[in-house]
Amino acid sequence: MAQPSNTFDTYDAVGIREDLADVIYNISPTETPFMTNAAKGTATNSLHEWQTDGLRAAANNFQIEGDDYGGTAIIPTDRLNNRTQISAEAIIISGTDRSVDNAGRGDELAYQLAKVGKSLKRDMEVGMVGVEQAKLRFNHLSSQSKGYLLYLINEKFIENIFNYYNYICMHFT
Repeated sequence: MAQPSNTFDTYDAVGIREDLADVIYNISPTETPFMTNAAKGTATNSLHEWQTDGLRAAANNFQIEGDDYGGTAIIPTDRLNNRTQISAEAIIISGTDRSVDNAGRGDELAYQLAKVGKSLKRDMEVGMVGVEQAKLRFNHLSSQSKGYLLYLINEKFIENIFNYYNYICMHFT
């Protein structure tokens, strides 16, 4: 069907308001299960150290009445360490942008700070359980890099898994 001549339609109109939803949908995953469930603590030095210990293997422990007992072998604790890591993001929002009416958010700075906070948390999660887990040496020219899990996982880790888990839960929440 043809349009009657001289019909003014939306294709000719100037100034039609946009149909922009007043909400922003963030489609990036922000779950950080390791960080969320791990305990949190405070490091007072760039080299953080802790000790771990474990119990001997369970045994059928029965003794003969009146027997003399020998000393039980005492195994010292393991001393582990790791380095702190600095992460950063820089946000610069102009004063004019903060005063205009932005769709989907009130203050652009507050919105960007929340977004960057989620991004940094994801970066920390990757640093703790991601692919590159090497604990690197550093100097004044290189950044410090933590390597949480792979550093902790060694032959002793399997033996002391519950102690490590309890340490993480008690000190990083």
